Amino acid sequence: MAIAKLILCASNHRLIAGVWYGTRLHFYETFENNDEGYDAFDRFIKENNNLNVYMIADAIEEEYRVESLPHTTGKARDELIGRKLNQFNRNNLFRTAQFISQDKDKRKDDNYLFVALNNADFLQGWMSVIQANLVPLVGLYLLPMISQYTVQQMKLMAPNILLCEHLSSGLRQTYLSNGRLRMSRLASLTDVKPSQKAYFYLVEIEKTRLYLISQRFITDQTELQLVLPSSDENSQVIGKSISQEQGMECRIVNSLAYAKNVNIAPELVAKLPELLHMQLLANGNIPDNLAPEQLTKSYRLNNVRQGINIATLVVGFLGLFIAGYHFWQATQHVDELARVASETQQQYQRYDAVAKDFPSTPIASAELKTAVEIAQNIQQYNQTPKSLMLILSSALEHVPEIGINRLHWLQTSNTSIDDTEKSVQETNHKSIVSNNGSKTNSRLTQVAFLNAELLNFGGDYRAALFSLNRFVNQLKLNPQVEQVVVLQEPVNVSSLANLQGSTLDENTSERTPAVFKLKIILKPTVETGQQP
Repeated sequence: MAIAKLILCASNHRLIAGVWYGTRLHFYETFENNDEGYDAFDRFIKENNNLNVYMIADAIEEEYRVESLPHTTGKARDELIGRKLNQFNRNNLFRTAQFISQDKDKRKDDNYLFVALNNADFLQGWMSVIQANLVPLVGLYLLPMISQYTVQQMKLMAPNILLCEHLSSGLRQTYLSNGRLRMSRLASLTDVKPSQKAYFYLVEIEKTRLYLISQRFITDQTELQLVLPSSDENSQVIGKSISQEQGMECRIVNSLAYAKNVNIAPELVAKLPELLHMQLLANGNIPDNLAPEQLTKSYRLNNVRQGINIATLVVGFLGLFIAGYHFWQATQHVDELARVASETQQQYQRYDAVAKDFPSTPIASAELKTAVEIAQNIQQYNQTPKSLMLILSSALEHVPEIGINRLHWLQTSNTSIDDTEKSVQETNHKSIVSNNGSKTNSRLTQVAFLNAELLNFGGDYRAALFSLNRFVNQLKLNPQVEQVVVLQEPVNVSSLANLQGSTLDENTSERTPAVFKLKIILKPTVETGQQP
């Protein structure tokens, strides 16, 4: 809600316009419902065209209807209410549905009060001025919808209340059930003399009571409490007269004291009672809106515009804050850099001062550096075949029929090395030359050549090949193994091999052993020039 707002109260005869700052009335003016009043109101609007407008309608021709609808939520509820509004008040521009309560039975139906203005001709002149000046209209509200806030704030707890208010437009009678509006009617006081006011009240209240009975709001036995807001002694006389004639409970409330409590001058309320309802609206007691969306479009666009402006300001301030923080941080970094540079220079000076007193060393610093680098290169060879032994042991547990005859283990950067003495010497020579260089990225890899055979071999070469494949697969399952190459199988399965042997071999006591040879390459773990 804006800090400053314009609140209007329109009746068949006049328009009351007041400007509020927050919840305090700044000033007000009245305009008659004629062409001169429209022109004066147009000038008034032009002077206050930047304010949000709230309009209260004090109409004679109003329609109230209570209906129960199935309990729904969201879009389905809006569609259901929209259909009911078109069904009940298709030809009325100003209409709404006010939620009353929810039934406590299993269905839990929602009870709504459908409200509409049957004749809004008295608003056309004022609405034309508002639309012509593009003033943002927040909404249109019926005066009796605001009167229910009066009953609630006065803590009038009777279940059936008939609120009788003496307004500039006439006698407004509002029936409330459990503090919620059910219906209201306005009777003109134009031709009523002061001496006839008590009788007029008595007749109109009886009409209202009969209407409530006909609409089944109450029964003949319902106790109806009459509430009369009082601003003079006449209300006391009227109240006593009604109590004696109708036998109704009549409660007189001090409207001027209540006006003071809601932050408006009592003398203003005594002059224009509608200002009390306008003050309640300014205090934030806003009922359901009857105005259609096309009349409140300017207000909604104005809200979007204000939202964009506020978001722009927030982003701008946030950007300035972030820029300021980064500037402060950069200043801190510059100061820290200057401090560290100063400390570094001081350390250099201290070092130079201390270095002057150092004894001379027989070994140059360059030679010491070379010795350290050589020690680091030697350190990378500090490897043992322990990891390879663990891998072989794990695989042999699954294939116990294999026995190892020979194991040749070495570290090399050439994984294509052969199991020959000449090849090993050439590879070692290349590794030494590489490691003596200033910079190298070669990796040392563990390579093993394994000579093994199948124990208790009975001549079944198919079983021998199966055992060999199992052994190779077990080695490959280890994550440290990069490659396993079968260099020699226990039987030559090549189609070019020569067949030898005799059918008598089955009975011979000596058999050719099922030997094979593998090359196992582990994944590299040490780089040349780095600590292992």
